[in-house]
Amino acid sequence: MAESIGFPGRQEAIMRLDIAISGARVSGKRLLVALVNVDRFFRVNAAKGTDFGNRVLETVSKRLCGKTLKHANATVSKLEGNTFLVILHEDEGGLRQVEAVKYAVEQPIEDERAELYLTASIGAAYYPQDGLTSEQLICRTESALHRAKEQGGNRVFFYNPEDTERQNRKLSIECGLRPALYMQQFQLRYQPIYRLSDGRLRGFQTFIRWEHPELGELDTDEFLPIAEQNGLIVPIGEWMLREACRRLQALTPFGLRGLMMSVRLSALQLEDPSFPHVIQTLIQEHGLTPDAIELEVREPGRMQASETCLASLSRLRAAGVRTSIVDFGTGGASFHNLSQLPIHCVRIDPSFVRRIDLQGPEKHIVEAIVGLAHKLGVEVVADGVEYKEQYDMLKSWGCHYVQGHLLGRQMEPAMMETEALSSAVSKVN
Repeated sequence: MAESIGFPGRQEAIMRLDIAISGARVSGKRLLVALVNVDRFFRVNAAKGTDFGNRVLETVSKRLCGKTLKHANATVSKLEGNTFLVILHEDEGGLRQVEAVKYAVEQPIEDERAELYLTASIGAAYYPQDGLTSEQLICRTESALHRAKEQGGNRVFFYNPEDTERQNRKLSIECGLRPALYMQQFQLRYQPIYRLSDGRLRGFQTFIRWEHPELGELDTDEFLPIAEQNGLIVPIGEWMLREACRRLQALTPFGLRGLMMSVRLSALQLEDPSFPHVIQTLIQEHGLTPDAIELEVREPGRMQASETCLASLSRLRAAGVRTSIVDFGTGGASFHNLSQLPIHCVRIDPSFVRRIDLQGPEKHIVEAIVGLAHKLGVEVVADGVEYKEQYDMLKSWGCHYVQGHLLGRQMEPAMMETEALSSAVSKVN
């Protein structure tokens, strides 16, 4: 029979799990342990108040203990906040039982004349295969629940041993970010950008690299999102800008003036009202012109919703600093941002450019983007050029700039001087 203990604390909920584990050990049966989190429940409390929110959670608890789960001899406890611990005694049909739990949470709740619809994220694990103690099983279910939340919520995930490895790796990266910044473990690589009209070098796009002392070289997409989450992206981003300015300044003694550095930018940096001043100060310190720096915008949706971000972009444009939307074409709001954001350039996503010489829609999409950008007075960089046929197509369409393996891969700073004295025409021909 399903059993509810109302709203106990975490300690009492875990005690219930200890008792269930002892019984399963004696009987030789296995347990299905699930953490059930009501998605975005803060909105209920914010809109209706905590008293109403508590009544909603009481309703959810009663449903979890209802007829749907009686056959599984379920024990339901409110672990904390809007998260429930559900223990099911079963031999098979685990997915079906977890789906029944999810269904129980998601039934509409009457709210005066309206109905409230909730969704749930669930992380589940088995005793004994995923853990022998309550602590282990709670950790496993939390890991699976976290993965469900990372995927946007409203999902069910069962524990996978890879989850623990992934979380351990993520923790190592997070713990190592701050020391890496102060111990100068980060490095920048540079990929050349060429002007299609005359084949001369326009500048470089920067890429940050981190040689982790234990994990080896890490991919940018692995550690920068973690830096975004803990706020370290702000000092790391400022280091990237300072290093890019320093490297560009180092090329001027060779007569290489008028080049541009394109640097990745985070929305968190733009949310700081002082950020435009920081950029202008760095540019002045290194004796560069404002248009020598191009800031890459990678989160147009988030920036669009922030007045501070838009104000920062407008101030930067007024100061002569270039901004660009990168990975253009992959986001649903890209065309809207193209007309609304104060930008100078768009970077067409490589996934489109690499297929323009094949039979498919990518050719027409890229040609249309180039044509639209021309009409809006925005420059275009085609990223991912690998073959001469692609280069020639882009040139015939009037694309302004290109980069890719055909023209040059990411390089060490020492190779930039040689690259700056070459041309795209010689590489292609």
